[in-house]
Amino acid sequence: AAALLYAFMLVFLNSECPRIVEKNPRKFKIDGGELAARRTFIEHTKEEVKSMKERLNLTKKDRDVTARQIPEEVPVDDNSPLKMPQVVTHGATRYSRLVNEAESPNSEFIERTLAQQQMIMNQQDGQLDQIASSMGTLKNMSRQIGQEVDEQAVMLDDFGHEMENTQSKMENTLSKMAKVMHLSNDRRQWAAIGALSGVLAVVLILFFVL
Repeated sequence: AAALLYAFMLVFLNSECPRIVEKNPRKFKIDGGELAARRTFIEHTKEEVKSMKERLNLTKKDRDVTARQIPEEVPVDDNSPLKMPQVVTHGATRYSRLVNEAESPNSEFIERTLAQQQMIMNQQDGQLDQIASSMGTLKNMSRQIGQEVDEQAVMLDDFGHEMENTQSKMENTLSKMAKVMHLSNDRRQWAAIGALSGVLAVVLILFFVL
């Protein structure tokens, strides 16, 4: 029944199409030969539909037997409407192929873009590795510099203690030298006083004697 309904619809559409085309053949760009071929196709389809209708009008038992035997006993012509699903399938396959061909450049573009992005990411990873290595080297250098600074600080502390000890020793030495100089000055003063006293005594003696 479904095949019969499909055949009736196909006959109706194909029988209406030639009438529309005959009214304005230039618009559809179809010549007379193609119109004649369509008419022949419609007539042939009508005959097949009529034959199928006669078979379907059999008794219920005969219809069941006929329904099981139709795929083997009824030859299907290349121009039969039963071949139309194959055309549709072929068209769908062709459409899928066209879609795949249309999507192929996009796929190649996406693959190239992803490859470029992956290359850029690899370069960035390499640069990050170099930066990390440089930072590690700088960290080691800063640690060594810190150790050297600590050692210099210890040396400066030792030098400061030595300077303090030296300064205290110099102060002690200077104080001793000052004491010695003070004692020396006192002796000279007493010697000068004694000399002057002797001279004064000699002058007095001479004054009284003369």
